[in-house]
Amino acid sequence: MTRYYLIPALAMVLFLGACKKDSDSSDNPAQGSGKKGADFSTNMKYGTWNGDVLALKPFWYYTWGKELNNGSPQNCEFVPMFWGKDDVNATNIAAVKKLKDDGKIKYVLGFNEPNNAGQSKMTVSQALQLWPQLESLGLPLGSPAADWPTNPWIYEFLDSCKAQGKRVDFICVHIYNSLDTSVYLNTLKEVYNKYKLPIWITEFAPADWNAQTKADNPYTPAQVLAFMQAILPKLEALDYIKRYAWFSGDPTSPQMWSSALIDANGNLTELGKWYANYQPNNTIAK
Repeated sequence: MTRYYLIPALAMVLFLGACKKDSDSSDNPAQGSGKKGADFSTNMKYGTWNGDVLALKPFWYYTWGKELNNGSPQNCEFVPMFWGKDDVNATNIAAVKKLKDDGKIKYVLGFNEPNNAGQSKMTVSQALQLWPQLESLGLPLGSPAADWPTNPWIYEFLDSCKAQGKRVDFICVHIYNSLDTSVYLNTLKEVYNKYKLPIWITEFAPADWNAQTKADNPYTPAQVLAFMQAILPKLEALDYIKRYAWFSGDPTSPQMWSSALIDANGNLTELGKWYANYQPNNTIAK
């Protein structure tokens, strides 16, 4: 398996050690596999971010931020992210290193959609220049996540990391598409076959970005539920998919309302209830 390591033995030890929790959870028949995650901003509009995480019974979560916030759920792994270039500074690196030294984190995620002008927007060269600071954390390190898994930006970044000896331990991907599971699965397979690195799906869900009203969106809640019921077992069965986190759309958004896990009152939708009960983390607590 080809991996991009500056120090191969160290990176392997870090990665295997960090995976131990996932392996232990799958040995408990009352527990799920450890793959299922959740992603909520701490500025949640509906419900509360920590209450929503708790309700979905994931094994891990992230908030697009670096801080382990007060009120974080117990027995559920927090994964910090360096969202953009302004996050990479000595103060933040030191704070995340302290979380690592205190045994509170096991992985770190790279930049959020750097190819997207509306997100962290940076050039590949900028990302590569900052990358050694993230490597210095000594944690298994996830790649930046482009807004599509095969976007040229991420391919250029990963190819450059390989050429320059920079370390990437797993690839983070975002996938928003139709209800066709084969589109998701074939795209994931393409990325894996190209780099032979583990994959974390840090955002995915059906979405219609052209919808101007809810009525314009062709994906009904029942259809999205059927999609979820079809694709999650397939993701569980793929060894190279190490983790996944459904992106809960805004329940008032024309583009993603039917993919919402949380409704406008802060309660689980039917989709959210199914996600919560699939591969549950039964030890998660306040």
